[in-house]
Amino acid sequence: MKSLQRFLIVGLRESNAGKTTVARALIIYLREKGVKACGFKPKAGNSIWYNYDIVYEALNHGRLYGEDSKLLKEASGGDLPEELVNPIHRLWAIPPHNLKQNVHLPFFIVDRVTLWNRKMKEIIVVNDSLPFRYGRERLVAKLYKPNRKIIHIKTLKELNKIVDMFYDKAVELAHRKIAEGHAALVYESYADIALPWKGITDLDLVLAVHPGYIQAYDPDKYLSALNLSSSLLQEEKTQKVISVLKPVKTVKIPPYTSKEIIDGVKRKLRLILEGK
Repeated sequence: MKSLQRFLIVGLRESNAGKTTVARALIIYLREKGVKACGFKPKAGNSIWYNYDIVYEALNHGRLYGEDSKLLKEASGGDLPEELVNPIHRLWAIPPHNLKQNVHLPFFIVDRVTLWNRKMKEIIVVNDSLPFRYGRERLVAKLYKPNRKIIHIKTLKELNKIVDMFYDKAVELAHRKIAEGHAALVYESYADIALPWKGITDLDLVLAVHPGYIQAYDPDKYLSALNLSSSLLQEEKTQKVISVLKPVKTVKIPPYTSKEIIDGVKRKLRLILEGK
C-alpha cells in the first residue's frame, strides 16, 4: 500500500500571500493525475469586518467557517464539510485604536472547535472579555444548538485551559479521518506561521508562497530548521525558518485574472513537481 503523500503550503506574508490559491492548484493538479488529494487547514480565522459575506453565509446555516476552507473543500471534491477540512476556526473582531496591550484576551469573538469522533461534536468558545460587542449576542445565538457545548471565557488562563483540553485533539481527529480516505494531503498553514500543527511530519515537499513567486524547500531540511529555531513560547515565523535554508527551486508567478489563476499556478507547479 502506497504511503500518504504530504505537502505543506506556508506563507511569507501575514496575509494575502496566496497560500490558498497554491493549495487549490496543487490539489487539482494531483487529482488530475489520478491521486485522491484533499486540503487540510488545521486552524483558520477570518474577520467579521473584512470577511462578512462568508461569515453571514455560514451563520445563516448555524455554522462557522471561512472562505479558505470553503475553497479547499471545493478543490478537494467529494462531500467533506468545511468543519472537517478546517477543524478550528476563529472569528476575529477589530480592536479599537486605543486598546491597551495585554489587557484583554486575543481580540476574537468566538472559536468553533470540531471534534470528529464517531459522531461530530462541536464546541463554541465565546470570548466574554470584549469591551464592545459587534452585536455578539445575535451572532453567537445562531451557533447555539442543543448538541453543541458552549463555553464562555473571560481570561487568558481560561482560554489556555480550553485550548489544552480540546484544540490539538480536534486537529488530530480530523486529520486521522481525512487521511484514512485519501492518498495525498495538502496542508495549508495560517498567516506566516511555519507549521500550523505539530503533528505534521514526513513531508514530501514544502512550498513557501509570496505574491510574485513560490519557493520549494527540501522537507527534511525545513523540518530540521524549524526544530532548531522553535520556541515553546511562540509559533515560529516562516521567514525565520527559511533564513537558514536555500530553496531547491523558485518559480515566478505573474498576476492572473480570477479565471486564469488556478490554471496559471498549476503550470508553474509543474516546473517544481515535474522538473520541467
